[in-house]
Amino acid sequence: MNRLQYFLHAKTQFNLHSPFVYRLYTEVLFSRAKGAPHGRFAEVVWRLERHYNIASEHLDDTAVFDTSDGRFLVVDRPHRDEQRWQSIIADPQWQVTIDLFSVGLAVENPRLHKQHFILR
Repeated sequence: MNRLQYFLHAKTQFNLHSPFVYRLYTEVLFSRAKGAPHGRFAEVVWRLERHYNIASEHLDDTAVFDTSDGRFLVVDRPHRDEQRWQSIIADPQWQVTIDLFSVGLAVENPRLHKQHFILR
């Protein structure tokens, strides 16, 4: 997916009908916070660690979190390897996937329905 396609499909918090994703979007991903590191991947990892008060397991371009809301997988630049990102989206292990273009987020939580979001 190129950046133009992303912007044509991306939604904001006003288009979210999932309470879980709305809360994650507004309280964690795009809340005002001082001290966030530079770089979108590092910032998302930092925000999740701070919100859930836990540390993540870092691999090269991914981070994994086990939280009270489920297991999170954060992928740096998911469209760099489109086939890998599409396999994560299709994998039944991940109920919710969120595409922020420069960062991909997958959530494993059996209480959630399988959904994919493209968000700004």
